[in-house]
Amino acid sequence: MKYLNQIFFKGLIVVLPITLTFYLLFWASMNIESLFASGLRYVLGQEFYIPGLGILLTFVFIFLVGLLVNNYVTGKFFGWLTQSLEKIPLIKVIYNPLKDLMALIPGRSNSKDKPQKVVLIQLEHLGVEVMGLVTREELDEIQDNTKVTVYVPFSYMLGGVTLIVGKDKVKKVDMQVDQALKLSVTAWIKANEEPRG
Repeated sequence: MKYLNQIFFKGLIVVLPITLTFYLLFWASMNIESLFASGLRYVLGQEFYIPGLGILLTFVFIFLVGLLVNNYVTGKFFGWLTQSLEKIPLIKVIYNPLKDLMALIPGRSNSKDKPQKVVLIQLEHLGVEVMGLVTREELDEIQDNTKVTVYVPFSYMLGGVTLIVGKDKVKKVDMQVDQALKLSVTAWIKANEEPRG
């Protein structure tokens, strides 16, 4: 019986991540497709509509927006637009945290406050250290230049916590931000895997 359980769990370890990955991709694809499908059917006509055009249109749209943002003239417009969204009372509650969250994606943000280094925080009263990303090094809001903010992601992407700690309590780690995030969200299961460049 023990041998059968081992075989079953070996199969489960392979099947479950693959199934969940494809399910999430399928779910996202169906939602994106349904968002544009009715409009595409109206413009192209039912006979010319091909399932999957909604997804393709989404990727093309995002790419075109990226080109416009990269352009000097249209980039100024998008800069003005994002600054305007940050000031609208109801929208800024949702928009600002999402925009700040994008700063955690390495190489995807031009924000001067994006995390630039991986650190270990010493929790002396617990006798442990936790790994996090420095998100702010100057805390003008509380007029305290002796502290930094460090984002500590939870394992398996179940959120995270932002800690305000003294600069003397953090130790810089020679590690890329994307590798640190990967290790954190997988509970260091792949700690011995070489980072892909």
